[in-house]
Amino acid sequence: MNYGIKDKPKTIKEWILYTLQMVLSVFCATVLISNICGTPVNSCLLGACLATLIYEIITGFKSPMFISSCGATVSAVIGALALPSIAGQNYLMVAVGGIIIAIVYAIFAALYKTKGADFINKLLPPSIVGAITIVIGLNLAKFLPTYTHNSNTWEVVVGISVMFVVALTSHYFKGFLKTIPFLFGILFGYAFCLVLKIFNIDIISFEAFKHMQWYPDFTFLKWHVEDFSWINVGKTILLFLPVALCAICEHISDHKVLGNIVEKDLISDPGLDKTLLGNGAASVLGTVVGGLPQTSYGEGISTIGFSKVASVYVTMMAALFLGVLSFLAPVNAFIQTIPSCVFSGAAMVLYGYIAASGLKTLYNNKVDLEDNKNLTIVSVVLCVGISGMFLFTDAFAGVSLAMVLGIILNIVLKNEDAKTEKIVNSKTQTKIVTLTEEEYKEVLENSVYCKPLIVRKMGIFCTVLLSILLLVTLIVLIF
Repeated sequence: MNYGIKDKPKTIKEWILYTLQMVLSVFCATVLISNICGTPVNSCLLGACLATLIYEIITGFKSPMFISSCGATVSAVIGALALPSIAGQNYLMVAVGGIIIAIVYAIFAALYKTKGADFINKLLPPSIVGAITIVIGLNLAKFLPTYTHNSNTWEVVVGISVMFVVALTSHYFKGFLKTIPFLFGILFGYAFCLVLKIFNIDIISFEAFKHMQWYPDFTFLKWHVEDFSWINVGKTILLFLPVALCAICEHISDHKVLGNIVEKDLISDPGLDKTLLGNGAASVLGTVVGGLPQTSYGEGISTIGFSKVASVYVTMMAALFLGVLSFLAPVNAFIQTIPSCVFSGAAMVLYGYIAASGLKTLYNNKVDLEDNKNLTIVSVVLCVGISGMFLFTDAFAGVSLAMVLGIILNIVLKNEDAKTEKIVNSKTQTKIVTLTEEEYKEVLENSVYCKPLIVRKMGIFCTVLLSILLLVTLIVLIF
């Protein structure tokens, strides 16, 4: 890494440029999700600022994760806004949804605190985490046609051009310049669009300056106590509970991937309990000021992976920049003028990097795909996660459904059929060693993956609690 988690950039210039790169990498997704939900952009930017800062405070500044609007909760937010209310939009119920997500995060944080990191590792082994990470990256890639509007050839050309600039910069440039490929790509894309405008190819628009909003649209100012009803609360639980489970899966996967990049086990330090609590608090703040729950951002992870800059100071500065930006209407408007097709070029690399990180997780953890259990889990997670298959409701689809099925398969399947182990030495030579009956029994006793999860010391309390959680989720979804 060029800069570790606790390292400060050597110069103000580097600090500013690294910050701008992080801001631009997360900006497009934040704006897109805001537009889909119909919430003000500047309030979402402020929400991302506060969310990231509270996350860093709770985690003790030990994780350079950027937190922003959660795409998995879009359907839930839209549903909550559509609930009966006097004002026509139920912002109060969105805040209740943020609290529900925070409670679910807190439950999983308590499980981690009680059972430790081994519980999470057994619940979500590398075979599940790696496959889920691939699914997340490939599902994000589905937004690329949206960024380029796909019907406009020139927008696709701009996006591909930006991708090439990013690739060439990261490959051929040296030193500091090599660490800011996305900044170069986006600047090039913006200039390209300006040139096209001269030839009456209108990809870029400056309409944002005509509709500048000079202050964040705080949603708590739109709460109406008269809108509160337990019926709406029940409907809000139905909306947010499934997506909360999906967001948790993404949270754990993102932190494992980021941990691999920075070469630090973030699940153990600062600890999954702190990262979950930080993310939960972030979701509450996000729904209060911006109307959207918050989550860890793969775009930020990818930026760290490419630039090799994992400084938490850069992450916090990027958050503060977005916070200031939410109050600076002209600057905010200027950034909104950047065509989405420009961001698509960077997204081609960013989203692909997330998927590639999943492959890297499988490889680094030496997940044996010749083992029928691992092969089955990876196959099912990939197929279900990418297919868009859903159970009862489209909120319980894709990543969330794939995660649940992967966990169930990990519980019920066991590896008792093989009595040989492949041992790879330092010279990458493979030797087949036949185990004796006594040695085989010892392997089964000590192996993390050879027994069903329930048998492997989960404890009665943990088993019952997890079972109740899954049962309640299914009942809620059915009724």
